[in-house]
Order: sequence, then structure tokens, then C-alpha cells
Amino acid sequence: MDYSDAIEDFLHYCMINDGKAKNTVDAYRRDLAVYRSFMHERKVDLQKISHLDILEFIRFIRETRRPTSVNRMGSTVNGFHHFLYNQYKIHDPTTKISLHRAKNPLPKTLDRDQVERLIQSFSDSLIERFQRTFCLCLFSTGLRVSELCGLTLNQVYLEEGIIRIIGKGNKERIVPIGKAAVSALRDYLENIRPKWLRRSLSSVFVGPKGLQLSRQYVWSVLKYKSKELNFEPSISPHTLRHSFASTLLQNGADLRIIQELLGHSDISTTQIYTHIESDRLHRSYDEFHPGRLLKEENENE
Repeated sequence: MDYSDAIEDFLHYCMINDGKAKNTVDAYRRDLAVYRSFMHERKVDLQKISHLDILEFIRFIRETRRPTSVNRMGSTVNGFHHFLYNQYKIHDPTTKISLHRAKNPLPKTLDRDQVERLIQSFSDSLIERFQRTFCLCLFSTGLRVSELCGLTLNQVYLEEGIIRIIGKGNKERIVPIGKAAVSALRDYLENIRPKWLRRSLSSVFVGPKGLQLSRQYVWSVLKYKSKELNFEPSISPHTLRHSFASTLLQNGADLRIIQELLGHSDISTTQIYTHIESDRLHRSYDEFHPGRLLKEENENE
């Protein structure tokens, strides 16, 4: 079996048997393309890959990629070799190594004032009302950008103030929409979308050219706004998702509820937000609590 056949079998298994989302499978495909290229350059046969080859691959990607990408690619390679062993009894070199996950930086979030600045920065033109609406929806619901772009009319219940999301692994969840987002959505659906619609589309978010909203467009708007508002580093759709979760936690929401609203299958994924709040508490303590002065006073005695 060569690399191409093995990778296609693995991806097919992930999509059909494991029910992985298309975006997840696409990420696996990209990861394994890099892995295959690395092994091809070193003329390493698929059935002769050793744990040393994999360690070399991890060292290679750590030089050029962020910790989150390294962790994901390492996990993809692990899953790929586990699959080959279980399906074809091709030896699994990952059993001989423990891939230590690189430490991920805490996700960036916006505070309430920053969110207000972002939302208020949009004008009342049609295009900027459209942009304000999808930004409000991201912050008010915590949707992934792919979920936002793929949202259809039959998933939105404005009177009830909820949306029905089909997330990763085709899992369904119900997410409330904030009043501001409901108002903006109603305005967009009644006064803007009909003017832009060129053909029958079920997508909620349709741009000026009559096409479904794309992830790239959302990213570009937030990148532009980051520069305009001097947000450093630049914010992304995921920044608004993180801000949604962090705001809920700040206001006393239970972690299990946040997990359900975000569509996380594992509570450990949601627990990253407790680290954000812990970090914020420490900064506040250092800035305002008189205890911060004790060490300085002792050093001056």
C-alpha cells in the first residue's frame, strides 16, 4: 500500500465511520500531505517508518508552525498510524513514542469595552450593517465561523430567540441569541438580504453579490477592523467565540453549560476558559491588591 491509498482510506474512514466534519477531514488531508512529502523526501517507505522518523517530523514542523498546529499534526499522524495497524496490521511506530503536546498560548479574548468599540465602529450603510450583524452573531452565540457561514433560514427562530446548530460530528445543539443580535438579524433579513439575493438560497448570510458568506470574508473584515481599532494582535472569528465563552464564565455560567453552547464534545476543551479567568484574576490582583507591595517593601528594608 502506498501513501496516497492509505491516506484516502483513512480520510474516508474518518468521514464515514467516525462522522468527522468536512473541515476536520480537510485539515487531516493537509496535515498528511505535509507528512507524506516529508517522508518522500527522505525516501522512507510507509511500512518502514520508525519512531525516529516521526520524531524527526515533529522537530521539523516545530521549526515553522505554531504549537496548536504542531499538536494537531501530531494527533493526525497518531490517528493515521493507529488506523493502518487496526485495518491492515501495518506496524504502528507511534506506540514507541510519547508525543508531548506543545504548550498552547491562552486564546485572545475581547473585554466588554472592546466588543462595544467593535460593534459601534460599523456605520449605517447596508454593507456595514451586514458586517455588524455577523459580528454580533459570532459574539452573541459563540458559533464557529464555518457554522455561521453555513447557517440556513430554517435554523433561525427569531421569535423564540434561538438558533439550531448542526456542529462537528453532525451533533445538534440549541443556542440562544442575544437581543441585540436578534434585532440586527431581523433588520438584515427584512431590509438587506432581499435586495442582494440573486437566486434561491437558503443561507442566512448572503453578501452584496448574492453569494453565501465565506469564512475568508469574515476573517478579512475582522482583520481590517483590528487595524482600524488598534487591536493587537489582530482579532479573528475565533476571538469572538472565545470572548463569548469567557464572558459567560465571568458572569457565573456553569462550565457544562458553556461546553454545551460551544458544542465541545470534551469538557477539557472548555476548561481553557478557566485558565483565561485565572490569568485575568492574577493580573487584577497584581494591579490592585495591597499584597503586591509586600515583597517590594521587604526588599527595601
